[in-house]
Amino acid sequence: MTDARENSRLGHLFRPSPFSRDRAYWLDGHVLRWRSGVESGWLSLSEVTLVQVTLPPAGHGTARCTLRTAECCVHRFSDDYWFGWNRVERHRWGTREHRRATFLGLVAALARRVRKANPAAALTYGPDKGRPFEPEELDQTQGFPARREPVPPERGEDGNPGAA
Repeated sequence: MTDARENSRLGHLFRPSPFSRDRAYWLDGHVLRWRSGVESGWLSLSEVTLVQVTLPPAGHGTARCTLRTAECCVHRFSDDYWFGWNRVERHRWGTREHRRATFLGLVAALARRVRKANPAAALTYGPDKGRPFEPEELDQTQGFPARREPVPPERGEDGNPGAA
């Protein structure tokens, strides 16, 4: 069953291969929720110890994000969407599109919220061990200018009151 928040600004839907189920990740406050086919679950952002982002130049590969928890649970998602064999997508079966905008929107907000929920969490950028990064770097890859004034903690990424 699809949750309406999967299609929100902080949601991302992907399918890693044409033969796999579609998967969705979305942020709900300080909880990352996920769905893979009919299975679903959630992960508290305070449990995340590593956020690793690999972001090749647009059109030159797949962007990936890996999350690790203290219990060694791993969540991986990418910007790939392979069209499947259901009746809606059958005419495009086997073709791939990159959903970089929703991927970057989720990952940038995720990195900010993980940093807030668990200051000891490592944020790395690049393959292998990568280099440390700040969440604002992802805003610049989306084409957003760097913010001049910090957002008060009681406000969200969009500046409006609500769940940060």
